[in-house]
Amino acid sequence: MNKSPHIYVHADDYGMTPATCRRIRDCWENGCLNRVSIVPNGCMEYAFQCMKNADIPCAIHINLVEGKGLMPADQINLLAGPDGYMKNSFFGLLMLSISSKRKQLEKQLYLEIREQIFSAMEYLQDGEDIFLDSHQHTHMIPVIFHTILKVVEDYKIPVRFMRIPAEPILPFLLEPSLYLTYKPINLIKNRVLNFLWIFDRKAFRKSGIQSALFCGIFFSGNMDEKRVMKIFPYFYRKAKKRGCDLEFLFHPGYIKQGEKFFDPNKKSFHQFYLSQGRKNENTTLHSKKWCELVKNMNGETDSNKTSIINSTIRIEKETV
Repeated sequence: MNKSPHIYVHADDYGMTPATCRRIRDCWENGCLNRVSIVPNGCMEYAFQCMKNADIPCAIHINLVEGKGLMPADQINLLAGPDGYMKNSFFGLLMLSISSKRKQLEKQLYLEIREQIFSAMEYLQDGEDIFLDSHQHTHMIPVIFHTILKVVEDYKIPVRFMRIPAEPILPFLLEPSLYLTYKPINLIKNRVLNFLWIFDRKAFRKSGIQSALFCGIFFSGNMDEKRVMKIFPYFYRKAKKRGCDLEFLFHPGYIKQGEKFFDPNKKSFHQFYLSQGRKNENTTLHSKKWCELVKNMNGETDSNKTSIINSTIRIEKETV
């Protein structure tokens, strides 16, 4: 019998601003958030101070698209402008990676990724396992993915987990009631990330690093309770069949009008931080039903799993 998956309820973008740090912190203190990703080029000292005495794992959120780079701007001129701020989008990095500047890009990526990982590691406990992912999933771009693995190998960094956001599409197809709730852009993101994974997976499997079944692209920008609860049994069944853990990704660190943005130059990103969807995701992480489900399945309460397991078994029978 396959082991029961551990459910990671994960928040990205921790450490961008003091305001978003406080909102994300509230999600683990008063909700069911049980892992976060910290932005290495953000307010790390403040963020880790907020985490003091908190029993919550922290992943390194490699950031190549927003905020200031940690290396001098003239050493990463393909990644950052003269002011030091990152100047590319996911698509821009993808195009650079297949251009004539690929070799130069690899060298600059190596410098910045190494600096970001080591800067974050300064705040982690000695000997602590490292979890890695990236802002906007840019690490799935093959040149970035392979550069990360090279840095990890060269410096013998004890990376235990790396997010692989190659979200399966089948669970969403099995729930027709949700068809009209999907945003077309999220379908495109899902397909792009799954395509890029084809070029990454051989090196990843060779690395021996662990990962988990991932959910967080189709609902990206609005991981509300109703839809997450509906899709959960399909993902739980699939993770159990694979014998792996399960990660649900949220972005609860919203910004209010008048508050400081992490990167004043990336105005196209601001609408996402101000969006109602991010507030909805914050609400989901405080939802009684969702939190009880997660804690029950992770064995953190005395409640039994009977009703949830029965639901999962029913789905298994219907989809075999």
